[in-house]
Amino acid sequence: MAPKVEMKTKWNGDIVKIKGHSAMQKSIYEIGYIVEGQAKELAARRYGYLAASINVQFNGGGDELESPSSYAKEKVPSGHNVDSFRKITAPTEDNIVLVGTAVDYAPYQEFGTVKMNAQPFLRPAADLAQGKTLTVLLKNGKYEFGDYLK
Repeated sequence: MAPKVEMKTKWNGDIVKIKGHSAMQKSIYEIGYIVEGQAKELAARRYGYLAASINVQFNGGGDELESPSSYAKEKVPSGHNVDSFRKITAPTEDNIVLVGTAVDYAPYQEFGTVKMNAQPFLRPAADLAQGKTLTVLLKNGKYEFGDYLK
């Protein structure tokens, strides 16, 4: 006669969903901030408005704008003003992080014009961050699911 075997199982599906959502949210925010940092490094910095205006926004939060003087290479002429120096609009849905700038001349810097060569900053920043995505996801997944990995 075969020995009697008992097995108990515990359903952790709800906890796993919550931890998975948390790991994903943390990863999305972190990747957004990586893109922001890279874009600020790559942005043209004559008066510092473009670099300072790059910000991250997500549902329920985001960055405040920095002072352009911390990025400026040249002194801003008196009376020089950028009317569109403001934050980008935050998304209304979860799991979305936006990185960008509301400065009106940003598309001309990014893509160039007939008279000016492109000086891209957002697309290369996103490309650089794409290579770090898996590392960020693994790190946050290990943090959230560390109890299950032992």
